[in-house]
Amino acid sequence: MTAQHEGQSPKPARSTTRRTLVTTELLDQATQLFAAKGYESTSLQDIADAMCISRPALYHYVRSKDDLLAMLVEQVSQNLADVLADLAARADLSPTQKLRELTGLLVRQRVQHPAQFRILDQSEKLLPEPADTKHVEAKRRVLREMTAIIDAGVATGEFIPVPARTAALSLLGMCNWVAWWIKPGAEVEPIVATLTGFAQRMLASTADGRPATPADALREIRTNLDWLEQRM
Repeated sequence: MTAQHEGQSPKPARSTTRRTLVTTELLDQATQLFAAKGYESTSLQDIADAMCISRPALYHYVRSKDDLLAMLVEQVSQNLADVLADLAARADLSPTQKLRELTGLLVRQRVQHPAQFRILDQSEKLLPEPADTKHVEAKRRVLREMTAIIDAGVATGEFIPVPARTAALSLLGMCNWVAWWIKPGAEVEPIVATLTGFAQRMLASTADGRPATPADALREIRTNLDWLEQRM
C-alpha cells in the first residue's frame, strides 16, 4: 500500500504543473489574438484553434472570454502585487536594493509578457466582477508598496526628499510603458539594467547617482558581471 501511495503522490504535482504550462500558453495565445483581432471579435473557437485543441478541451480551462480576463488579472496584477509585498517586507534589503529589485520585477514581467499587460490595460472597462475589484485593489497594493519603499529611502537618507506617491507613479509609468515599445525577441536583462539604473539615479541622494552603500555597490557590480558573463 505504501509503495502504491508513493507512486501515486507525484500525480497531483504533475497535473498542477501541466495546468500552469497550458494556462500560460493559453493566455499568450489569447492575448495575441485579442491584439490582432480585437477582444470582441475573437471567439473561443479562435483560441482553441490557436492552441491546436478542440473547443471542448478548451472548456477544461475556461468557459468564456470573461474567464480569460479574470485569469489575466490573476497573472498580471495579483501575482505581481503578492511578489512585491513579499519583497517590501524583507528586512535584509535596503530601500535602494528593494527599489532595484522591484523595478526589475516590473520590467521583466512587461518584457516577457507585453501583450498580456497591454490587453489587460485596454480591457479594464470590460472586466467582470469580482475580477475588476481584484484588479483595482492589486494596482493599489503595488502603488502602496512602491510608495512605502520610497518613503523608507527618504527617511534613511538614501533617496532625495520627494513626494513618494508622485515618484512611485512616475516609476510605474516608466516600467509599464515597456510593454508598449518592446520589440519581439529583445534581450531582457540589458533593458532591466538600464531601467533599474534610471530608477536608482532618479532618487539617489548622492549627486552622481552612485549606490548609497558598499553593499549596494557590490550588488550592482555582481549584476553587471553576470550580464557580461552571459555574453562571453
